[in-house]
Amino acid sequence: MRIPPYWSKQQFSGSDRRGRTQAFAAWGWSFTSLAEAESDALARAKRVFDLIIQGERPAQYEYHDRPIREERLKEIGEGGEPIAVVTRNRYGALVLNTRRVLFADVDFPRPPRPSILGLFKRGKGEAQREAIMAETVRGVEAWAARNPQRAFRLYRTCEGLRLLFTDRLYEPNSEETTAVLAELGSDRMYIRMTQKQECFRARLTAKPWRCGCRRPPAGFPWANQQAEAAFRAWEREYTRIDAGYRTCEFLRQFGAAAANPEIETVQTAHDRGTRIDSPAPLA
Repeated sequence: MRIPPYWSKQQFSGSDRRGRTQAFAAWGWSFTSLAEAESDALARAKRVFDLIIQGERPAQYEYHDRPIREERLKEIGEGGEPIAVVTRNRYGALVLNTRRVLFADVDFPRPPRPSILGLFKRGKGEAQREAIMAETVRGVEAWAARNPQRAFRLYRTCEGLRLLFTDRLYEPNSEETTAVLAELGSDRMYIRMTQKQECFRARLTAKPWRCGCRRPPAGFPWANQQAEAAFRAWEREYTRIDAGYRTCEFLRQFGAAAANPEIETVQTAHDRGTRIDSPAPLA
């Protein structure tokens, strides 16, 4: 899992071919120390500077091509490399990152835009959403029938379905895993992130805008103590509001239940974190 605990943003300055001062900043990371992250950031900033003054265009550093820049909150698993890590993502929700336990999300297709007449028919929107969900579930059922060797738990989320595979462990960047996610219709960005970041991800808590909470005022790592203090105040507010919501509703088990200790541990953490036993609304 590419989730470094140490991050630093450094700037490199120098003169270009015309003698003008140019400055470029870059993020660096490390799994061992802040000093190493600072050194890595400075080296990356200098590489960008060198490319620019040579007239070359540096490769774009995209979110899904970098390690995950999120605050690590909890490691799951004893001894050696953890089997899972809970992080807080860029908009403040908790995320379960797993090393070998496969999660797949299947988004509901967007419903067609209602006609003017349809806007005045009460209850039509909810019935349409339920019909879309039923059709999406049938698609997963058909896939399961074609792949009886797979076993998984099926959940409903606010905008789709989630599968937690219980048959065995999977490698995030294997061709088999990519094929399974593609067959199910998982988001292409999620498939790419799974490969690049070498882990599977499942959101545990509500998206702030779905539960009536504002977005966080600052992101990790924080620029200074004041920024972190503002974020911690937001975090307390978000945690209080999020307690009135859940992220998943369990629908059914396909195939055998988990018999692998690693899968069982992740399943317990996921089901507790998403509050599947709560009657609260999904968010």
